Amino acid sequence: MVQVSNCQLYHNYHITEAMKLHSAFLTVLGFALGLASAQATPVTYTPSPSDLGDLDHHLVYTWRIDGVSLNPSSISSATLTFTSIQNWDGNPNVLHLHLLDTAKYSGVHTFVDDPSGAAPVTDFTDDFISTRYHAQSGWLVAAGTSDTFLTDQSFTLTPVTWTYTFTAAQLAALRADISNGNDFALGLDPDCHFFNDGVNLTLNTRPANTPDTGNTLGMFGITAAVMLCASSQLNRKAKPVRA
Repeated sequence: MVQVSNCQLYHNYHITEAMKLHSAFLTVLGFALGLASAQATPVTYTPSPSDLGDLDHHLVYTWRIDGVSLNPSSISSATLTFTSIQNWDGNPNVLHLHLLDTAKYSGVHTFVDDPSGAAPVTDFTDDFISTRYHAQSGWLVAAGTSDTFLTDQSFTLTPVTWTYTFTAAQLAALRADISNGNDFALGLDPDCHFFNDGVNLTLNTRPANTPDTGNTLGMFGITAAVMLCASSQLNRKAKPVRA
């Protein structure tokens, strides 16, 4: 009969327990990564025309998105991206961006806010904030419509792909806008002419009752720490017994 020493038994026990901890660690890691990958499903919207007519500085634009079927509470982030956007010259410029509860017309529509045809532009008024045209019949937004200012941005002659990420407050406004009629709109007032290769809006969603990335990774970190502590305790407390 083969005799097995207590030392060998300890060695086998230690390896077995370590393998159990390693297996459990990999299981938890796979679960955490699975949750993280499942919780950001992008839904992307593109206007027509996709470059918004290169954002003419004589116009104000609204882009209304209808029939939004997303559960507003599932929207975890929102980004607005302009691909290869640049100013048409080196003069001062600004692009005013707004989130609207809705707009009068579906899709992309425009209103002339600089009838003078001046070039380069010298009037940088944000006509979603200024009410100078709001009483005109062709104005794009009905009185009393919820309007959330997003940001102002300037560009140079060098094309860049620029992405704006909604803040927490702006994201809350977006959820409220979608809840009110399953639509929302973006307002754009370009005060200069901006060449670009396309615009898109991306809403990232996660399934209901799915913990967010921070909570998921936090839970994983705590679990990993507990497992490492248990492994350390195993190494210290399990002493070999002399044969």
